[in-house]
Amino acid sequence: MNVMQSSEFPTLDGFDPFSPAFLRNPAPMIKRAQTERPVFYYPPLKLWVITRYDDICRAARDWETFSSKALGVVPPPNRLKGRIPDNFADEHFIAIDPPEHTVDRSAVAPYFLPKELKKQEDNIRLIANRLIDSIVDRGSCDLMHDFAYPLSLGVIIRLLGVPPERAADYRQWTEDMFAVFTPKSGASKPMPEGERDERWGRLADAQDFFRALVEERARCPADDLVTKMRAAKDKEGNPAMPDSRIIRHITEFVAAGNDTTANLIGQMMLFLDRHSNQFEEVKRNPELLTNVIEETLRIHGTSPGLFRTTTRDVEIGDTVIPANAQVWLLYFAGGLDETKFSDSERFDIHRANANRHLAFGHGRHTCLGNILARLEAKIGFEALLQRIPNIHVTPGQELDYQPTMTVLTLNHLNTEW
Repeated sequence: MNVMQSSEFPTLDGFDPFSPAFLRNPAPMIKRAQTERPVFYYPPLKLWVITRYDDICRAARDWETFSSKALGVVPPPNRLKGRIPDNFADEHFIAIDPPEHTVDRSAVAPYFLPKELKKQEDNIRLIANRLIDSIVDRGSCDLMHDFAYPLSLGVIIRLLGVPPERAADYRQWTEDMFAVFTPKSGASKPMPEGERDERWGRLADAQDFFRALVEERARCPADDLVTKMRAAKDKEGNPAMPDSRIIRHITEFVAAGNDTTANLIGQMMLFLDRHSNQFEEVKRNPELLTNVIEETLRIHGTSPGLFRTTTRDVEIGDTVIPANAQVWLLYFAGGLDETKFSDSERFDIHRANANRHLAFGHGRHTCLGNILARLEAKIGFEALLQRIPNIHVTPGQELDYQPTMTVLTLNHLNTEW
């Protein structure tokens, strides 16, 4: 293979993953990339982007070539040295390789199986209806902040066993964590200094809080996932995870567990509102919500993608990505690949293969919480349609997303009935 110099790397004119237009509707740019430059280089972040379904899957499976040790952060301020670990980004599930990833995932995976999560159904339904009780007589609400975020956050709080009175902090820490994540390329995504200091200050508080919680569970075990992570053993009978990784996993579970599911609910509402005939069909037959969830995830998934680092020169398609390069596996591009999904920009709740999307990743890093997310979205949306069947998106509003690369975060969605 002839490896190119950086000045020769193929780029895609106009690509900007932080632009409001891309976050609202990435399809036009993704389709252009898949046709013109399926693998391209993004100079501002020194980042390679992979956009075709089969190429994404190949990279996701080959952890020895595409290492997950690729997650970086916007540098924290020096005043927080000691409160923010130097390896803050390196101990999350999405940033570790085997054998650590295998050990950690094996320790928690049993608690995310269908038979375990079925125990959460009544709790999900209870939280959803309590939230609807608080809005039903108002005639309008911000669906994200009045329903979707508190629903998904309430469920993950119960599962983890973290104190529910800090719910507002968990929501803020979630936004902060995804905002500071960036590829480990040495080229940080843009963030004003004031915003950086505020976000890292809050994340330092989060680390202190979760550290104290883990220490408390060591003294007083409880029936929750934090205690189960502390009790997990490896094959030799030793603790499966050091406390530092457990703290990072708690942070990750809180963040991913409330952000991705909430935004799935928001995107479902947007797509159904734009396709009124299909919306009416779903109201008549709520079982179709299973199809709605998959088609929504396919066409505009809640996780744009994850980062990887190449361990060697590797050829993808007809493009050579050099060793030690940072790569973005653009998962939500996979659902728009015409070789897998015909007329891929068309929203169709009857699409037979919609569940082949890559919205939850692929391979060993497939999202642990994917079954829980689907369960929450179905039960929560079904409760909405039962209680507020004429809910619709308020016309004329401009959709505003957080400029992040790991999770699609919709700030507001005004609805009325």
